[in-house]
Amino acid sequence: MKTKEFLVITLSLLILIFSGCKRGNQAVLPPCTGKPGEVVLILADDLYKGAVGDSLIHYLTQDEPALPGTGMEGAESMFDVVHLPPSGLTNIIRPARNLLIVDVDRQYTQPAVTALKDYWSREQILIKIDVADRNQLMATIQEYKDFIVETFREGEVDRQSTLSRQYGNAELAAQLLRNHEIIASFPKGFEIRLDTGRFTWIHYDPADMTLGMLIWDYPYTDQAQLAYPNLVSFTDKHLKPRVPGPSKGSYMALEMDVPILTRTLSVNGNFVAELKGLWETTGDFMGGPFISWSFVDENRNRIVTAFGYVYAPKINKRNQVRKIEGILKTIDFPD
Repeated sequence: MKTKEFLVITLSLLILIFSGCKRGNQAVLPPCTGKPGEVVLILADDLYKGAVGDSLIHYLTQDEPALPGTGMEGAESMFDVVHLPPSGLTNIIRPARNLLIVDVDRQYTQPAVTALKDYWSREQILIKIDVADRNQLMATIQEYKDFIVETFREGEVDRQSTLSRQYGNAELAAQLLRNHEIIASFPKGFEIRLDTGRFTWIHYDPADMTLGMLIWDYPYTDQAQLAYPNLVSFTDKHLKPRVPGPSKGSYMALEMDVPILTRTLSVNGNFVAELKGLWETTGDFMGGPFISWSFVDENRNRIVTAFGYVYAPKINKRNQVRKIEGILKTIDFPD
């Protein structure tokens, strides 16, 4: 197998790339523009109308992993794509929140994929693909499709974290820190519905939806507690006594007929086991997407589970799930 010529940019290096490739002083940059979940694709028309455009649209509009899958009610694409030719990259477009620029030119000696943050605007994610010809372009897209999608998605989640910190409910944050030794930032509008000491129910109830987070903790005894089947079973069992449904005898539960996705990650230096799927109401008809993070708080020898959920039967939920995930990324524990 030939040595790869691609400029490798791994996710582990993303923070270094972002911190080292900013364009000037962020304070003087305008805020990014565009709707949440929108990606502006700068690509020549002839490429967009062929296999290159088909591939990019396919990857950028694949199903949001936090929602039901293809063909199921409630499925949504990861991004809404707006295509413009290179001449369309005007001063109005440059501040776009998510910008993907594809440049095909013989001047490039080898393919390159570059990710930049805060380039033309604050909180902007700019990804640039530079290649010499179409063949290199197709190969580069295939090689970096996951990197491109994940970088844009993380950018959306990080913007939500930033908003949570900037416009947070200070009183709620103080109560979580004081009563539970948990650092977290919830946007204004989120309020504590119930706090029993070992369990906290936080919710936000505007007219058209409900966003909520259930937080509980328990002693950490061994790593098996975070193994997928054990974590799914444990989470499901702990929902029933904590979250009653609207009708008598009903309660929240995990939807087991739909795959529950899992991964592990590090957040603010803490090990996290993630579950992502759908919840339902046993004995009633409510349900929606959830994302649950179980943190290992080593200093206190405990597991803290933060179970975020969305109920919004009349509106799309992709951006609401990302709002929940943005809150989850602010969770940490005092030293």
